[in-house]
Amino acid sequence: MEHHFMWTWPIYGYLFLAGTGAGATAISAVVLMRGAGGAFGPRYFDVARLGAMIGPLPVIIGTGFLIFELGRPFRAFNIMTSNFWFMPLNPSPMNFGGWMLLPFGIFGVLYMFCFMPWSRWLPGVRGNLLDAWSTKLRGPLAMIMVPLSVATAIYTAVLLGAVPARPLWNSPVMWALFTVSAFSTGIAAIMLGQRLTYRANGDREAERHFHNSGYALTVADLVLIAFELMIIALFFMAAYFSYGDVRYAIQVFLSGGEMAGLFWVGLVGIGLLVPFCIEAFFVLRKMRTGSFRVPYAVEIVTPLAILVGGFILRYVIVIGGQITGPVGL
Repeated sequence: MEHHFMWTWPIYGYLFLAGTGAGATAISAVVLMRGAGGAFGPRYFDVARLGAMIGPLPVIIGTGFLIFELGRPFRAFNIMTSNFWFMPLNPSPMNFGGWMLLPFGIFGVLYMFCFMPWSRWLPGVRGNLLDAWSTKLRGPLAMIMVPLSVATAIYTAVLLGAVPARPLWNSPVMWALFTVSAFSTGIAAIMLGQRLTYRANGDREAERHFHNSGYALTVADLVLIAFELMIIALFFMAAYFSYGDVRYAIQVFLSGGEMAGLFWVGLVGIGLLVPFCIEAFFVLRKMRTGSFRVPYAVEIVTPLAILVGGFILRYVIVIGGQITGPVGL
């Protein structure tokens, strides 16, 4: 059957990029506030720095996709200014999103700048002064970025849930699914960046910190993937025990459905179960032997699979919701 889709690549591109960027920033801020204690040790700063460097750009690019989708990008600011004084009484998802993404972009870039090696780039008084200000501002900005990042991750689901005629998007667990997935893909982006930027130089202490931080990130991601799988199960249970339109909508993911193969093989299989099994294997081996050593190829492929799964999740939800709707009009 041929379908006409109103929401295409700019929407699921935004949902993926904004979720990943928000997740990476949230993890960075939490790790920075946690400090050097625990399993992260002195390596915590590099994890926080990578998350801060990765986070803002995907959100800004994804927001650009969202503005492009409006058809009149130069009038995007009208979304924020229209109904401004009455927004608390009559909130609009697009209005709310605009006023949330703007501070995320501003504070996210400032937070990223606080991790720049200013004294290396600008030798002398200016570089030292910027380093001193960066050190002072990191903590307060991290506290600001945590709620902004969580709100941005949740908004990726709110944007879909604001369309009541699409039953697939109105599931009560959709916001939880997108939020947990955002944190998981954010961790995957940090893990991938950490692996690509780390260079062994014979320093055993630095190598130990690298593997310890990798282990902590892997455990966190393992828990998030487990939650994501449980939320997907709840998603199907809630839809199955529902009635009418919602129960009909999930047929697109079941046997014979148009999105079934991509959902079960691409998302659940490659994007969730494969990384879960790989991470569980190395975590259990660490618990048994005390050593956390992962082959280079595995450290590249595993986060890539998680990122691919995160993209497929947004794709099948956006396209599947349009295949099964509109209803009730």
